Amino acid sequence: MSNNIFPELDGWDDINSSGGTIGTGINKAIHRLVISIANLRSSVSSQLTYVKGKIESLNQSFEQLNENIQKADQSSTKLARALNKLTFWAVVIAALGLLNSLGQFLYQNKLWPFSQ
Repeated sequence: MSNNIFPELDGWDDINSSGGTIGTGINKAIHRLVISIANLRSSVSSQLTYVKGKIESLNQSFEQLNENIQKADQSSTKLARALNKLTFWAVVIAALGLLNSLGQFLYQNKLWPFSQ
């Protein structure tokens, strides 16, 4: 075996150049057929390499998408936690304001149980 990237072509040049009458035409046809098959294999190989590169690129895009989704989930969780704290303190302040208003109303209308 040689280091030829198309091993199926090894020896075909010797067959093609040999003399003969009937065999020469057949040898040339077989030689062209083998070259066509080799070219097809080369074309398919390069197309598969191209597709493999595209699949790897797509795989990297999906990995990046997964990372972005995880980051968005973490950010959303932090935001929800912060909004829950803000809402809690807003309710506490509003409740204190209502108690203060109720106290003032009771005191001003002398309904306060501790006033004389």
